[in-house]
Amino acid sequence: MSEESLLLKSPDSDADTHGGRALPSNVEAEAAFLGAILIDNSVYEELANPLRPEHFFVPAHRLIMDRFLTMLERGATASPVTLKPYFEGNEHLEQLGGTTYLARLTADGHGLLAARQLAEQIYDLALLRELVTVGRTLVSDALDTSETVEPLKQIETAEAALYEIAEGTNLGSDASTFKDAAVTALKLAQKAMNSDRGLSGRTTGLSTIDEKTAGLHNSDLIILAGRPGMGKTSLATNIAFNTAHEYLKQQREGGPDKGGAPVAFFSLEMSADQLATRILAEQAEI
Repeated sequence: MSEESLLLKSPDSDADTHGGRALPSNVEAEAAFLGAILIDNSVYEELANPLRPEHFFVPAHRLIMDRFLTMLERGATASPVTLKPYFEGNEHLEQLGGTTYLARLTADGHGLLAARQLAEQIYDLALLRELVTVGRTLVSDALDTSETVEPLKQIETAEAALYEIAEGTNLGSDASTFKDAAVTALKLAQKAMNSDRGLSGRTTGLSTIDEKTAGLHNSDLIILAGRPGMGKTSLATNIAFNTAHEYLKQQREGGPDKGGAPVAFFSLEMSADQLATRILAEQAEI
């Protein structure tokens, strides 16, 4: 039996297919992402939408992710070496070669180059599997034509299930305990200490602003206020360009994350070509 077949083996094999078709999944993406976060734990902490064990399709990967998160919550480093004692004799990993599978996950490290994209794909596929589950239940219930069936009630149930999936996409919307908030704050402080620029967030490319804000952070709402002609749009385009440029530079050169990020710029005042012209003029110092 191939390694891929073993990876996909689960106690409920019928749940892994729908109408003879495999459920949406990407085993290679899951393995590459796990390898990336086991090489560099901070990769996981920088995700906009952190993954949970239930987002993984492969049973062994769910177990690895669960143990990874447990170690992070304890402030410990998660790596193939530190995880090994927890998986010795584990039936899921034994089928894949035992704890050596943990080492194979980190063998090439190619997941580090696209960890964010891998996480997004894993998350999206998990949502699709949830939709398949809801659809399967909806079809099964709709085929029941007994007198006790209430079609309107079935519709309400389906709507509630879909709403629950949609609500699940809004990670971080639930109330947080002080403990969780304090742990996050300490991680941001540690990130700033380890950063070359002393930043816990994404760089604006402008040192005076970075010094006062420690960079751009998730959920930040920053308002630039001023009279017309004071340079608000110019400043915003500069920040957007600098952050995107730093991200592209890191993608080309590889290595640790230097604080850049992909940027979407929306303007009610100027079209896309006008914004591009302004940015080109600023970079050319015209």
